[in-house]
Amino acid sequence: MRVTVAGLLIGFAVSPAAGFEGVQPPAPAASPADAAPPIVVTGIRVQSYRDRLARCLARHCPVNEDVDATLALAEALFLNGAYGEARAAVGASLGRNRRHVAAFPEPVSDLYRAHGRLSRHLGFDDQAARSTDQILRALRAGIPREDYRHFTARLEIADLQMRMSNARRARRELATLAQVARAAGREDVATMAELRTIWFDYIVDRYGDAKPRLVAMSQSTDPARRLQTIGAKVLLARIYRSEGDARAADALLAEIGRGSSAQRRLVSSPPYQLLAQERTNAMDMGADAGTRMGMDGIVALGNTINRLPDNFRDKWIDVGFWVTPDGHVSGLEVVRQSSEDPWADPLLESIRNRLYSTAPESTYRLERYTYTSAIEEATGSRMRQHSTRARVEYLDLTANAPPAPPAPPARDN
Repeated sequence: MRVTVAGLLIGFAVSPAAGFEGVQPPAPAASPADAAPPIVVTGIRVQSYRDRLARCLARHCPVNEDVDATLALAEALFLNGAYGEARAAVGASLGRNRRHVAAFPEPVSDLYRAHGRLSRHLGFDDQAARSTDQILRALRAGIPREDYRHFTARLEIADLQMRMSNARRARRELATLAQVARAAGREDVATMAELRTIWFDYIVDRYGDAKPRLVAMSQSTDPARRLQTIGAKVLLARIYRSEGDARAADALLAEIGRGSSAQRRLVSSPPYQLLAQERTNAMDMGADAGTRMGMDGIVALGNTINRLPDNFRDKWIDVGFWVTPDGHVSGLEVVRQSSEDPWADPLLESIRNRLYSTAPESTYRLERYTYTSAIEEATGSRMRQHSTRARVEYLDLTANAPPAPPAPPARDN
């Protein structure tokens, strides 16, 4: 299967009318077969994307065409592991086009979104935060009335701030999101922002009042609060499973029933720690808390490891797997990787033991994981280098997932 470019770096999280479910991949045509043929993922021919952008710039193409060509090139480079070149291409386009933000707010905001995500994968966390903030500013410069695009930007800011351990700002952004969404008549978005706030509260203090609040919400029988009730049950199921009470978690999920194949929610993901490949010092910074942030594919690690800075260069894997109708992971495989390296072995074991929400049929997922750390000033020096606090960055590549394997031929009786 040849990977294609499909808006990986700019995918929205909030749809125009469906809350936080987002843009979902098409369902596969059939369930996975036990003897399905192996999936081979090959790289993209990047030069054609470079040529397309060069032709665009040579004829002084409009901003939106420049941005489209730039993002196509950046995504092709990202899929091939050339993160630095991808980020440089997006930065160059921002230099050309940021002054046109009032006339082209969405294209420019997409550039900031891609720049933020690429910066995060490379470890430029401070620049990732600034670019993520600029997504919302760009939209507001040309689209004064808030809608699903602004809601998405606010959600991205909150999620990034939480991953950067700034829970106070994350809560503040979610509170603002709930307020502006309600004012725009989007009660579904406001409800999801409030549920996310409670989830963040639980991550910060698992013995606080977040869990009792979810219990109360989950017991509501008001039809007008159905979305809130379902969301609370999903989060409670995740909490119960993390506490070892699988029976209570399964009972809650049974009350929800089967959802559509396009809306597989991650119910639980076992915690994991990266393998120490160099000199190690087993100072654990809370991988358990980080992994509980899996509500929207947030993957975080807290294992502190003494490593040389260049150990974080060019470390990524693409992981493919099926989610069976009962929510378990099947057929897990590394379909592409940058090098033969055991850093991801615990991650793969964690993915293998995930549990998703149930659905009528199997679905396939393809995910990119990058091994990185924040770039910061070294102690006692102004030199910037990778921190020893390793983490994994995640991006959903499911839009590029292969079709379901063909059903095996019928046997003659």
